[in-house]
Amino acid sequence: MTPEQILQLSAELDERSTLYRATGGCHNASLATPEGILIFREDIGRHNAIDMICGECFLEGIPTHDKLIVSTGRIASEILLKTIRLGVPILVSRAAATRFSIDLARRTNMTLVGRARKERMVIYNHAGRIEGL
Repeated sequence: MTPEQILQLSAELDERSTLYRATGGCHNASLATPEGILIFREDIGRHNAIDMICGECFLEGIPTHDKLIVSTGRIASEILLKTIRLGVPILVSRAAATRFSIDLARRTNMTLVGRARKERMVIYNHAGRIEGL
């Protein structure tokens, strides 16, 4: 992936976030390829939005090893663990990551990106999956 693709996916997540624009009180998550969003879910809880994507991937047999999760929620270790269990190698969020999730990403070779919005992002760990760094 490129940094530009990550920022484009974050912008696409925002564009789809109609419930957030109406209420200001929900989270969004998506399963994506570098080219675009495949599954989009909204829920009041950031965990629930991720869980819905996990469930759909399981029920529909969607391969995940070549995808990424893009989310609006804070990246706590539980969110990172769900992503790892799903087999997704890259987790991106518009929010920040906790110290423990950053350490866990480094120990498990996960690519972890936070605060991905507008023209900037924080790459906590890229594990060789982000080009041009």
